[in-house]
Amino acid sequence: MNNLLKFSAFLCLIFIASSCTTESLDDSYNQSTTTPEVAQAYQSCSNQNPQSKLVNNGSVNFTFKIIDSNSNIIQEQDIIPGGSSSWLTFNDGETTFSIESASTGVSDSKVVLDMNTCTEVEIIVNSSNSVEVPIVQTVN
Repeated sequence: MNNLLKFSAFLCLIFIASSCTTESLDDSYNQSTTTPEVAQAYQSCSNQNPQSKLVNNGSVNFTFKIIDSNSNIIQEQDIIPGGSSSWLTFNDGETTFSIESASTGVSDSKVVLDMNTCTEVEIIVNSSNSVEVPIVQTVN
């Protein structure tokens, strides 16, 4: 019986030792990936132009337009259901965000905001094809 306990302890020790691997910390660091979005989040803002993004959680296509105070279309993108635009940059000042759909029964929306440098706005279309309150953030 005494030999059986020693043998069991020896097997446990062998199992634990064989399940460990040796990797240097440099290898594990090099294998990690950093997306551009994550890298951008760690950078500080230095008079960068404002930016905006549309997230379409609705069931119809939307056209997302960014319009400046002189009624010039600065950016325009078509966003499919379940999709989102990239972050679109534009000059600071009074900006109109137009969210339009050609589908019947869906209302178009316009959001007017005074955008400053180092700010971003995320506009979300919900599952009812309605625009939610925009999320405005200051980028530090």
